[in-house]
Amino acid sequence: MTMTAASKTVPDPGRGPESKRDSVLTKILVRQETTLILVMLVIGAFAASRSSLFLSPDNVTEIFRSSVIYFVMACGAGLLIIGGGMDFSAGAVFTLGALSTCKLLVEGAAWPLAILAGLAVCCVIGVVNFVVVTYLHVPPIIATLGTFYMLTGIDNLVTGGADILPLPESFQRIGQGNVAGVSNDVLIAIAVGLLFWFLLERTRFGVNVRALGGNRQAAVGNGLRVVRLDVALYVIAAATAALAGIIYSARVGAGQVTAGGTSTTLNAITAVLIGGVSLMGGMGTIQGIAVGAVLLSLIDNALVLTSIPPQYNSIVIGAILVCAVAVDHLRRSRIYRKR
Repeated sequence: MTMTAASKTVPDPGRGPESKRDSVLTKILVRQETTLILVMLVIGAFAASRSSLFLSPDNVTEIFRSSVIYFVMACGAGLLIIGGGMDFSAGAVFTLGALSTCKLLVEGAAWPLAILAGLAVCCVIGVVNFVVVTYLHVPPIIATLGTFYMLTGIDNLVTGGADILPLPESFQRIGQGNVAGVSNDVLIAIAVGLLFWFLLERTRFGVNVRALGGNRQAAVGNGLRVVRLDVALYVIAAATAALAGIIYSARVGAGQVTAGGTSTTLNAITAVLIGGVSLMGGMGTIQGIAVGAVLLSLIDNALVLTSIPPQYNSIVIGAILVCAVAVDHLRRSRIYRKR
């Protein structure tokens, strides 16, 4: 009895405050965002040593502005991938949303109504993707690639391959204006990021999305409304792609048929995967996606300022992407091994 009582009073060294602090520190250090920030610091230090313009306020602002389009697209695409889906039509939806909005603007529609109409058109595309994947049982990659090619053809047919302009100044201020020195497009990206962070981290919807992506059969068995979740995710992914296209058009002052496309799709998905979203679903954060989008912009900017050939951009991004997916595999293996 004495030994038992004594054993109860002996503090567990593994549960002390220092151990807890160490555990928190370890979790921070192993997070994907932390690794990416370290990579950004290394690239930034290299670029700053080669060009005095790199750390200038104007250039730093340009880095964040360049990441806006990919981040806004990646929020919806990332949420969809976390939920176990995939959308390769984003680049064409990007263009469709921009062209639909710009077409209405040049015909005299008020810009808020034109934007809502452009978003609505692309939300219909999200529903189409959902129907093809869910009811026709076409794999998401094939279904959305098909949508991508069809929309690309439609975009060219509707416009005849010509850009849509001029656009009203009130609309262009969305992409070119600023508030207290902060660009409007950056403010929009921050608002979108906060909204998606709240949805994913603080709502039942976010919990269900993670559950759906983590184990679809278990989600069905637990009574989750899988069909409703799927349609919501595909619609959200299409809406964010369209919003990114609209922001881009406001920035350049025209609806460009050549905007979007394969490169835009791949860059958005790359930002998602580099940011720590698991390709297998169930895992990922909005803050990780944000860091991934900024990293892509940072690499491109650093290579330009240091006069390194643009071909190296693809090499660096490809290497980081492979490493990110490999880390995701190791992370998932470790989690399931613990279980």
